[in-house]
Amino acid sequence: MKDLLNKTSDFKIIPSNFKSAGMFDVIEIQDDFIKGEVVLLDDSELDDYKLDSDVEVFGVNDIGLVYFETKILEKEGNIIKLSNVDDYSIIQRREYTRVNMPLLKMTFKDIEQDCLIKIDDISAGGIKLTLNRALEIEKFYDIELILSNNMKINCALCPIRLNEIELEGKKAYTISAKFVDIESADRITLVQYAFKTKMEQQNKTYG
Repeated sequence: MKDLLNKTSDFKIIPSNFKSAGMFDVIEIQDDFIKGEVVLLDDSELDDYKLDSDVEVFGVNDIGLVYFETKILEKEGNIIKLSNVDDYSIIQRREYTRVNMPLLKMTFKDIEQDCLIKIDDISAGGIKLTLNRALEIEKFYDIELILSNNMKINCALCPIRLNEIELEGKKAYTISAKFVDIESADRITLVQYAFKTKMEQQNKTYG
């Protein structure tokens, strides 16, 4: 695990309250602990990082996304020491780019709501939709994403590709769009949610 973490960067740390997720700048990695600084959080957010509480950690390496769950051993201000665990998962880049999320819901704030036929797939960076109307390329549309745990993410999407298709004898459109104006914590939440969804899908397939 120590060797793996030394080759990993861009760590994100997530306590039980998703909204207090932050960047985790690693200071020291030993066989039994990981010491780092949680950055860009205020005091109320840091309060969610309690001694002996569970946290989730994500990082990126050449293979893909590294993920593990651990506990907080020590905390002094925004300096936190985590237990170094041997149990971790890796999702390769080609595997976690986009996943299907059947329980995800989305609403448009500025166009009619019945235009959405289905959500095809999603990643932390964007979404693919099937609609009964076309959207304008490069235009921003305010949306709300509702996760299965009732967490809501408000941001905008910007269509980058549009294809006209026929669906059940009617004209429809598949649209690939990127997320814009999205909070960093919300993007981390989508990474985490997509990761867990992917793991659940793999467990059902191979378990």
